[in-house]
Amino acid sequence: MKVGEVVNLSETEQAICKGIAKLRFQNNRKEGVFNKKVGKQSNEATDLEGFAAEFAFCKLFNLYPDFTIEPRRTEDDCGDAVLPCGNTVDVKATKYPTGRLLAVPWKGDNIDLYALMVGEFPSYTFKGFMPREELHKPERLGSLGYGETYIAQQHELKGWRTAQTK
Repeated sequence: MKVGEVVNLSETEQAICKGIAKLRFQNNRKEGVFNKKVGKQSNEATDLEGFAAEFAFCKLFNLYPDFTIEPRRTEDDCGDAVLPCGNTVDVKATKYPTGRLLAVPWKGDNIDLYALMVGEFPSYTFKGFMPREELHKPERLGSLGYGETYIAQQHELKGWRTAQTK
């Protein structure tokens, strides 16, 4: 569970990710829930990369992924995983090797930690955690051209033991 550890999804895991992402995409669009994506990629790609990164994170930390496909609204987000210590984690993904951890300001206080996974389906590298209290600071607000967001650099992220909040 080290920062920098690579997770490769097996063929079976890839098929699961594709299936869950497709069902989530269909259900969210049917219910009028739209991606609040950052970037020009398709909604389908956003849903696949997002779930696959969550799956890879859960695989790395020996956690059970959230396979539910019900529509999700941002204000109800309680994270993508719960660590054994009870911390809720919102897993963020980027394909850029030097990509930053980004979190939108309208996320609620239900998240304890943010985690960054870097890569593209089906391989991701865990870059570390940042507690919500450290990320949600006014001085971290900035824009990358898609609206205001909290921004952290990879070198600021921490390993699990130093990032725990509970």
